[in-house]
Amino acid sequence: MRKIILSLLITLLSLVQLSCKTNDRKSVLVIAVDELTSTDISCSQEEGERSGFQLLCNESVRFTHAFTPSTLTVPALASVLTGLYPYQHKIRHNGAPGLAAEFELASELAIKQDYRTSFFSGGAPVFRRSGLNQGFELFEDNIIPSFSGLFRPFKKNADAFLQWLKHDVDNDAFFSVIYVPDLLFTTTETVTDLGETRNLSFESQLDELDESLFELFHSLKATKRWDNTTVLLIGLNGHTTNDRYRELSPLNLHGENTQVALFIKPSQKKKRDEAINWKVDQNVSLVDVGRTLFELLGESLVDTTSGAFPTHSLLEVLKSPTASWSDSTPLLIESGWALWRKAGPLRTAGISNHVLLINDEKPLLYNTLVDRFEVNPLPLLQESILPTTQKLQSLLTKGLFPPFPPVDSEWTTKMSLPFSRWMRTDQETLLLKDLKRLLATQPRSLDLLNWTAQIALNQKDWETLKQLGTKNKISVWQFVAEKNLGSKNAKVQDPCFFLLTSKELETESLKSCADPLFLEFTDWVRAEDRGLSKDTQKKRFERSFRNYMLDQQIQRANIAAGLIWDTSRDNIFAPSRTELALSLPENSKIRSQVYKSLQNEDY
Repeated sequence: MRKIILSLLITLLSLVQLSCKTNDRKSVLVIAVDELTSTDISCSQEEGERSGFQLLCNESVRFTHAFTPSTLTVPALASVLTGLYPYQHKIRHNGAPGLAAEFELASELAIKQDYRTSFFSGGAPVFRRSGLNQGFELFEDNIIPSFSGLFRPFKKNADAFLQWLKHDVDNDAFFSVIYVPDLLFTTTETVTDLGETRNLSFESQLDELDESLFELFHSLKATKRWDNTTVLLIGLNGHTTNDRYRELSPLNLHGENTQVALFIKPSQKKKRDEAINWKVDQNVSLVDVGRTLFELLGESLVDTTSGAFPTHSLLEVLKSPTASWSDSTPLLIESGWALWRKAGPLRTAGISNHVLLINDEKPLLYNTLVDRFEVNPLPLLQESILPTTQKLQSLLTKGLFPPFPPVDSEWTTKMSLPFSRWMRTDQETLLLKDLKRLLATQPRSLDLLNWTAQIALNQKDWETLKQLGTKNKISVWQFVAEKNLGSKNAKVQDPCFFLLTSKELETESLKSCADPLFLEFTDWVRAEDRGLSKDTQKKRFERSFRNYMLDQQIQRANIAAGLIWDTSRDNIFAPSRTELALSLPENSKIRSQVYKSLQNEDY
């Protein structure tokens, strides 16, 4: 009997210890948002109605001078999850290869500490292939794009996160990340909680995010999760204003694109009489946020306060508003976009105190204390900030970061049109006009040529398509345009188009057409000659054509966004043979069937 009682007591003590261990661990929720800057959130003194931003203003530490280490999403998010600069973790852009397994993520440490882990992606460019899935039990990136939406809105991801908490986590501590690309998609319709449709703008997406954050935070409070969870709202990058002449947004290292929003609401051991709501004005990097995550999870990283670009934990200012580090601590910012797109080398900048040095062949130097919007570059020998300037120059030189040369004018020309011009159907006529104007200034740009031809085809501007085809010796464009203009003598020498009119379809003729989609089109329209089922081939072609058109929509959105996604280069944004063939007058009925099918599938 004594042995049984003793065994029961030991078991009970173990359960109590396990319970205490579970209760002592605090959860962590990271909400990482593209294009969210420090100036996008205004903290007023009044309690905001259904405002997640205001709730954070009232209960969080706000960092007014937080900077991203990279203007591109994947490198910036990798820095948040590793506590390393991009030159250390080797991710310099949004393309392949992803993060190497040798680098430990905070999520991997969380797994070792028996946290439940999850990641919910809103879409490109954050997918499993980025390598950021390491350490996450659930990495939800299964996003099926459609013509009406190429991303998963934050509201849906927040709901999925709450369902995961409810059904899989129970009372365990968790480490979770939600990636939010919503603010980029300014042409996506949103609706208020009262059912009113907002206008199409950046501000409308910001309002939608604000309201969805409030709903998420309210749910965490209702389920008793809020107080024991550290919540981090992080802007990964900013957005370039129209006033920044000839600056490509993914390359822009000015403050509007690098000074990001950062709020940290710490967990509480016990309910405080007053919530934390102070601000920290010292410069910090998102790399420091990564270091903080490791310490929140119980591990101190090796000392990195003495290197060229020191990093430090932010835990101390979650307890007291006084920071121990100095504004003179240098920060490094970079963009690997030009390197990725073969438009130039890595572009870098250094920040120390209120001095910003953009490391170009003709360096740009600003004193942001007196020039908040960075519109008046200073001479490098400006006496008042010369020591800081020389220090930053020395650090960039020692880090082997070469000066950045001017970007070729073709890039600044073809990437000059705003997102809405590309993505709003009611602006496509103006888009074509703009593209024709830009092509006139850059007549050798293959991209501008292809883009102009595609939009001309969409708009049925046959005169423009004919001119483009004639001038650039692209006979298929010229042929289709002339046919639609009523020409009886239009001819084309193309092995694929030959299949539509030849009396017999021989094997050699089929082999001469290396266009799989066009061959499927041929199988449908000439099914009887091929001895195939017309209905079967029609369904097969319509399925393939839908996927092709969706790929084209993604390519178009990528152009609008500044070519920041790693899309297939096999599918360029240009008229395909199949689209051109469907545009022939004799195929009008077939075209009507195909596009009606697309419309039925939310085209």
